[in-house]
Amino acid sequence: MNELSQKINQCKKPSGEEGKLIADRMNESHYAVTSWGMEQFSIEPDSIILDAGCGGGRTIHRMAAIVSEGKVFGIDYSPDCVAWSRAYNTDWIKEGRVEILQATVNELPFEDNLFDIVTAVETVYFWPNLAHCLKEIKRVLKPAGKFVIINEVYKSELFRERNEAYAAAGDMQIFAPDELKQWLEEVQFKNVRTAVVEANNWLCCIGEK
Repeated sequence: MNELSQKINQCKKPSGEEGKLIADRMNESHYAVTSWGMEQFSIEPDSIILDAGCGGGRTIHRMAAIVSEGKVFGIDYSPDCVAWSRAYNTDWIKEGRVEILQATVNELPFEDNLFDIVTAVETVYFWPNLAHCLKEIKRVLKPAGKFVIINEVYKSELFRERNEAYAAAGDMQIFAPDELKQWLEEVQFKNVRTAVVEANNWLCCIGEK
């Protein structure tokens, strides 16, 4: 396995010492794209939010600072990421504002109609059976709840060579904005919209239940 493949695999499921370095790096490197993505939707103080694929936990931490009367849940299927994310959010967990679980998107351990917002930052590339995962997201959203996808990579001629190398190196599916929009619409998300920053290859896609 070459170096790029190892990196992609660790991004998919960080583990061990190398995974910790990757998770810490993601907390830093995803900050800018997440900041831009968070400008595309509103979080209310009483919002109940799920961050699916929470990685190192920084996005949870940022949203928890806003939901003074709500709560942020996080899931990741990497047990190491769950531990690191809990450590990153220790104070919010003690206050009862954050809860982080080991779980997969294709079998969410939550009741129907629970969340106002579900976020997925830099993670949908790796979801198996995407249609089923999207249906699970939709199931746990409240009526009119929002699903927010924030990606640092999308199909683009400007970044084609780099992105093709990423896709070839690991089990990673890269989407064009219209493709992602179509996936959400096929499982009956409404008012689906996309935004991009072409120069950075950033994509945000938002659908409503």
